Amino acid sequence: MYNLEDLDQDTRRYMLEVFDKEESGGNPYRSKSLTLTGQKHFYGLMKNAILDGNETTLAQSLNYKQFWKHADLRGRKINILLSSKKLASVEFNTWYVRGLSRRLINDKEEYCEIYSAEPAYVPRGDCAACNGSIIKVRDVYFGHRAKYWPKSNPSAFSIPTGPDCHYTIRRIKKPECVENTII
Repeated sequence: MYNLEDLDQDTRRYMLEVFDKEESGGNPYRSKSLTLTGQKHFYGLMKNAILDGNETTLAQSLNYKQFWKHADLRGRKINILLSSKKLASVEFNTWYVRGLSRRLINDKEEYCEIYSAEPAYVPRGDCAACNGSIIKVRDVYFGHRAKYWPKSNPSAFSIPTGPDCHYTIRRIKKPECVENTII
């Protein structure tokens, strides 16, 4: 399970707000591996995960044969269990990043930190290069899906960077101020 440090009810509220905004915009993102049935159910499943779940509960909700095409765009047979986990991880994290960055903007935070929410099975160079980076929150917010949707732009910045990226963001911890300390 991902370690999403700032996942609380306030962040979930922002996640739902930005998710609903994309959904009502007329061109919401949907995985090309989902069937029409899977695409129709995705909104409700994602919304439930945002309200009271995580990437694990979302993967369980997506793990139904009727939600998935038999083969991917390259003609390879789709492994439903693996595809459910992969889509759930990237989607839940995508909405976590989008929602948290929106929350940080509202909190007048200017920067956030990129970190790994889970060790990667096979580390990706474009992800690992970001680890520990301090970046402007607005760049994260406006980089939402910029690499792959609505059109492909591999040179764009976005967190997560793609389907196997385990990187996310967190609020920068402020150093604690110790007042009236006598040494």
